[in-house]
Amino acid sequence: MKNELKKKVFVDPGSQGRPGWYPTPPADRDLLFYIQRNQNQDAIVYKVNRTPEGLINDHLPMDAYWMRFTAGGVRNELNEYQNRLAYGYESSKISSELYKFEFVSYHDMSFYINKIDGSSDYRVVYQEDGRNIALNNIYVYALEFGVFPDVKYIEVFGTDINSNEEHYKKILIEP
Repeated sequence: MKNELKKKVFVDPGSQGRPGWYPTPPADRDLLFYIQRNQNQDAIVYKVNRTPEGLINDHLPMDAYWMRFTAGGVRNELNEYQNRLAYGYESSKISSELYKFEFVSYHDMSFYINKIDGSSDYRVVYQEDGRNIALNNIYVYALEFGVFPDVKYIEVFGTDINSNEEHYKKILIEP
């Protein structure tokens, strides 16, 4: 009798999109959005960066940092590599209530930080098919290969500002 090699199928829990059991950052009036990846449950959180007077910082309108859910939810700063090549952003001021930004790792999509009418709160908005979508979160699926991960796709989750309908966009990254 021959021994047969049994193949095992390993399923990556993040390969079909953001797992529903991933934790989310706690509600906060300055929370703009967050990014999670398939590597672990940790999140990169983006909040309004306010001056001591409560205004948005013109030079660095967002504070981006790690929320390490895998270490009890502690905050860690992004390192220089993460800031310059992956999760950092480049921004420009359009007005005191509107800022444009793009991620340093993905210039094909522009986002806007804008003040919500009648409040001192802000949100991030992008345009899709002529609609304004408030960004909620982003999920990145990548294969790790040494220093530079091989990003396969990005999922963008938002809400249509006018209809309040959920919006979903999947961006396939071509090599």
